[in-house]
This record gives sequence, structure tokens and C-alpha cells, in this order.
Amino acid sequence: MSAMPRRPHIITITMMAAVAVLSLNMIVPAFGEMAEGFGVSYAEISFLFSGYLIITGLLTLLAGPLSDRFGRRPVALFGISVFAVASAICAVTPNLTVLFTARIIQTVVVGSAVISQAVVRDTSIDQADATKRLASVAIVIGLAPLIGPTAGGVVADLFGWRGVFWAQTLVAIIALILVWFDLEETNQHKSSTFFAQIRDYPTVITSPRYWGYAGTLCLGVSTFFAFLAGMPLIGKSEFGFNPTQIGMVLGTLTVGYIFANIILRQITAHFWDSSIIVFGRLLGLGGALTTLVFYYLGLTSPLFIIAPLALLGAANGFSVQPSHAGVISINPRLAGSAAGLSGAMVYWIGAGASAMMSYLLSENPSLQFFIWLLVGATLLGLIPALFILGLDKRTQRAKAQQSSETRS
Repeated sequence: MSAMPRRPHIITITMMAAVAVLSLNMIVPAFGEMAEGFGVSYAEISFLFSGYLIITGLLTLLAGPLSDRFGRRPVALFGISVFAVASAICAVTPNLTVLFTARIIQTVVVGSAVISQAVVRDTSIDQADATKRLASVAIVIGLAPLIGPTAGGVVADLFGWRGVFWAQTLVAIIALILVWFDLEETNQHKSSTFFAQIRDYPTVITSPRYWGYAGTLCLGVSTFFAFLAGMPLIGKSEFGFNPTQIGMVLGTLTVGYIFANIILRQITAHFWDSSIIVFGRLLGLGGALTTLVFYYLGLTSPLFIIAPLALLGAANGFSVQPSHAGVISINPRLAGSAAGLSGAMVYWIGAGASAMMSYLLSENPSLQFFIWLLVGATLLGLIPALFILGLDKRTQRAKAQQSSETRS
């Protein structure tokens, strides 16, 4: 039996994921300046975000299988290196076409985030250990949606929009150094050929448990994206919030997410992952239902409407990391492929939920309708979580029956 590969330090795993997360939203505060500088509309320049998201979903599908075939280390080094070069090109180009092209090339860094999950699974004793370590990473990564736009805005104010891309280049170089010196190859069971790898895919895609975990991930994160899309419209129309206040409201979900992951690290060894996932999804549903009750009681001030919705972030904090650990534990030899497939679905379903929420509320931003949509989304997210818990209980009963028969 081969020894478990050496674990990289938590800072290395964190930076592998963080460089991908920061690349998505760090430039958003600079869009206005960029649009003005290139003489285009805000909608055109915002393709640097939406187009990035679409391509990221596609590349997520490829990054995992490549790391299963060729190893985690070379794919991670390639993705971060290309990202660093593309970021520098974005920073210096005076040409909008080159900027868009280099921005799309930046998407290869998504492989680093996918591989970080696979590395955790490669170097974990079991699924519970993987959940605990992923929760540690998530505590830091959870800050990225807050730090990214804030840091991007500060850098843009001080150095202009090109400074944001230089900052991304610097972050990439730091991540590259950490991976180069700290990440040894952790994939000890590389596929001999892509055909052999594809031959093993049924162990993942035919597993009901895989789709239960993946479904929980997709529907949980899509609820978060739907909230992000709808809250700015509701905040402005119902409460008269300015952009800073809307940003603070959106940040409450991140705070809930971080605190839930702190708790998750302490309890994961004492409960089934499926039980924790169900608890998280119930927490989200409870938050949405509480807001709905307050609305019908006439308590429609921002505090009563928004405060319970912070539980949507905590719901993901309790459910996302155990679901990630479950996805990559179905077949550890295909951990990268499994993470890539679920990651792509998360991006695409999340984008669809965001677009649907924006479409439904753009003409008539109804607070009542918004709350009902969130209730429906959280209820859907509970279904695959209950499915996983049911599978675990059935497995436990089968083991107990087998043990009883063995003793008799």
C-alpha cells in the first residue's frame, strides 16, 4: 500500500483557490473607468465578467480530467503561469480586442481552484477529514467576495484600472511560488490513457450519491446567486439603498458563510456529512420562511426582511464543503474529474438562476415575489440533501443487519 502523499500547507491550497476567485470579481469596481477609457458602454465592458463566467464553466470540465491524467502539479502550474502572463497583458494593452482576448485566457486559472479540491482529497484520510480541511480553506476563501471588489476599488482609485490587473499578476506570482515549492504531486493513480479514464467515468456519473451531492451544491449556490442578482434591485426600489449599503447587505451572506465553516470544522467528526448538509439546507429554508412571515405580519423594515436572509450564507457554509468532499470521494482516482463536472454545473446553473432572477424582477421588483422565489429555491436545495441522508441511513441499516447476521 503506497504512503499518502505529503500534504501541502493550507496557505498553498488556499492561494490555489483564491487566485481563481479573485480573478472573477476584482476588476468589477473598475468597469466604469475602463468603459470610459475605451469609449464603450458599461454593458460592453461588463462582458469581461459575464464572458469570463461562461468560459470558466467550460474549462472547469477540462481541468479536472487533465489533472487525473497528467497530475495535479503540472496542470496547476500551467494554469497559474498562463494567468500571470495574461494578467500582465491586460495591464499593458491599449487595445480593447487584446484586452478581451487576454481576459478570456485568464480563465485557465480555474483549473487551480478545481485541483485544490482534488489535492485535499488526495491527501485526506477519509471524507470527514477532507470536509474539515475544505472548511479551513473556505473560511479564508469566503473573504474573497468581500476582499476582491474592495481591494479592486482601492487599487483602481490609486493606480487606475490597469493597476488591478497588475495586482492580479502579483497574486498569481505568489501563488505560483507557493505551488512550485510546496505542492508535490499528489495524484498517485494517474490514468494511463484518456480512454482508461473515460472507462472509469461510470463509477462517478452513475452514482446516485454523486448526483445527490452535486445537486445540493448546484441548488445551494444557485440560491446564493439568485439573492445576489435580486437584492440590488429590491434594495434600491424598496428601501432606497445606495451601492455601498447594497454591498454591505450582500456581505452579510459571506459573514454567515465564514462563521458556519468555523463551526463546521469543530463538528464534522461528530456527525454524518449528510446530517450537516440537511441542517444547513434547513437553516436556509428557515431564514427565507422567517422573512416571509415577517412580510405578511407587516414587518417590512430592512432589518426584519434582510437579517433572516443572512442564514442563506450560513446554509451554504454548512452544506457546500461536505458536498464538495462527497463529490470528490465517490472515486478518489477521478477526484479532479468529479470536481470539474460539479464545478461546471455550479457555474452554469448559478448563472441561470442569476439571469432568471434579474429577468423576473427587472420590470417589477416586487419584494413579495422576491421572497417567494427565495423560499422556492431553498426548498429545492433541501431535496437532494434529504436524498443523501436517506442513502446514508439505508447504508447504515444494511451494515447493522449484516453485523447482526454475522453474530448470529
